[in-house]
Amino acid sequence: MPIHCRCFVREHRLLFMETERLFLRAYVEKDRADFIALFTDAAVMKYVGKGVLTIEQAEAFWTKLFEKLYPQKFNIWAIFTKEDLQYVGHAGIYPRPTRKEDWEFVYFLRRDAWGKGFATETAGRIIEYGFEELKLPEVFATVDDEHSASIRVLEKSGMKFERFENDNDGRFSVYSVEKINRNKR
Repeated sequence: MPIHCRCFVREHRLLFMETERLFLRAYVEKDRADFIALFTDAAVMKYVGKGVLTIEQAEAFWTKLFEKLYPQKFNIWAIFTKEDLQYVGHAGIYPRPTRKEDWEFVYFLRRDAWGKGFATETAGRIIEYGFEELKLPEVFATVDDEHSASIRVLEKSGMKFERFENDNDGRFSVYSVEKINRNKR
């Protein structure tokens, strides 16, 4: 069932969208401290990319976000609760680094936001955005094989295991959902 929401898109980059309990918007300068805290939290970053960042690395990524990624129209957002406007995480959808034809979404949440259904809500909305606004025929996500909580989120969002892939950090799983299959749910 589609999630109906309000969203604002400019040149294939979404500036704002919402779900029942959350809103996602492009980062702004006042989000810097929350962004840095999230990316430097070892528990949050355990299964993300190369892991936890140092403060210097997180600051460099913050700068890259504004100087390189946003100008290239990357869809990357801060996630907030509607109820109390608290920053709860980070999300995005963009071409996979090694397979540009495949678009994947990412999300990660602050520890105090875990277990509240925010990940599933975010994943569902980003998948919908990929199909409806970006006109993608299929949306992908990659996940470490040991990250059972994220695997459950992907499965609840209608994604299916596709294959294993490997990179310099080891093996991971690739999940996907096709628009035609999502509409049958």
